Amino acid sequence: MIYLNLFLAFAKIGLFTIGGGYAMIPLMQQELVGVKAWLTLQQLTDFIGVAQATPGPFAINTATFVGLETAGIPGAFFATLGVVTPSFIIIIFIAHFFLKSQDNKWVRSILYGMSAAVIGLIAASVYILAESAFFPKGITMPDVKGLVICAIIAILCFWKNVHPILLIVISAGLGLVLYGVF
Repeated sequence: MIYLNLFLAFAKIGLFTIGGGYAMIPLMQQELVGVKAWLTLQQLTDFIGVAQATPGPFAINTATFVGLETAGIPGAFFATLGVVTPSFIIIIFIAHFFLKSQDNKWVRSILYGMSAAVIGLIAASVYILAESAFFPKGITMPDVKGLVICAIIAILCFWKNVHPILLIVISAGLGLVLYGVF
């Protein structure tokens, strides 16, 4: 039954997420941490971090990690299948429909509205991740080291235009240094 539940939970997440992986974080948090209680918020945040740092689509990586944690390799398979199935079906339908109606004012209006919603969902994702990363459960003071790493990476990204792969390597190195491995 857990495999069906994983498939259905991730199919729901995949079906109702417009705008890609980051836009699905609020729904993941609600479904996986709140409703199903399969993960803690910290575990979800950790999986999101690992999924971002590993090659491949963010949503698929996250589903795979959560499924593996929840029900082993079969769980990873069914969670991954669940998150990709709605997109696969929808993109086939939309590709056919969109090519015939891309200039329709109704279709364009719907797409503009959905684009605005995606920005809101990504902003909510940033808030959820920042709260979990900088204010771990039970801690009232922010994680200053995490804030420093975030600030350095933001500066390098926005003002110095450093490549994202190099930013990941730099953040890993800063994590090793600031969190006391060296």
